[in-house]
Amino acid sequence: MVFHNQDDNISSNLQFLDKRLSEIDCDVPFIHTSPLIRQDKPFEDLLMTDRMHIFRIFSRFVEQLPITYASFSVTKTFYQEDKQIEEAFRRQIKNFIEYNLECFQIFEKITVYYDCGQSIISKILRDTFGKIFDDRMDFRTAYQKDYRLMQVADFVCTLEQSKIRWDEHRPTKSEKDFFLTRQMFMKNFYKKISRKHI
Repeated sequence: MVFHNQDDNISSNLQFLDKRLSEIDCDVPFIHTSPLIRQDKPFEDLLMTDRMHIFRIFSRFVEQLPITYASFSVTKTFYQEDKQIEEAFRRQIKNFIEYNLECFQIFEKITVYYDCGQSIISKILRDTFGKIFDDRMDFRTAYQKDYRLMQVADFVCTLEQSKIRWDEHRPTKSEKDFFLTRQMFMKNFYKKISRKHI
């Protein structure tokens, strides 16, 4: 989850990102981090150096944003049924919101943006935020191509997933090719972004 107080204007950050991407002739419709690392569409024709350049520009953009984030994960092999996975996520998210309730209570309205990519997560977000904030919560369907902050959430999620794999000594071939080592991944990218982790 990426959190942004809409009173904190990010238009200058967006202009910086657009300018830097235009300077390197990056004309992809939006930044989707995993395909960028794996050299999948729409980055399949780009060299490693070009993809790393885009990644560094976007990473710098995220570092400068007035945002915070929280991450949630479960190991599917620990659970027998999807219902148990759903409950594990629900418990993590509910506990997080309740622990940070004072931070949320200062806002008149909480707007939740989600692309509804996973129905379980969509249901948990609607239920959990809805029960706690009632009519102060506004749920909106949003897509990466339309919102830079959705792309930021995707970026952060990808880094958090990569860290788990590096920590468990099972990085993908693409991650090893792109970041080279866990030390370089941590030093050059993860540690800088993780400063925003709640």
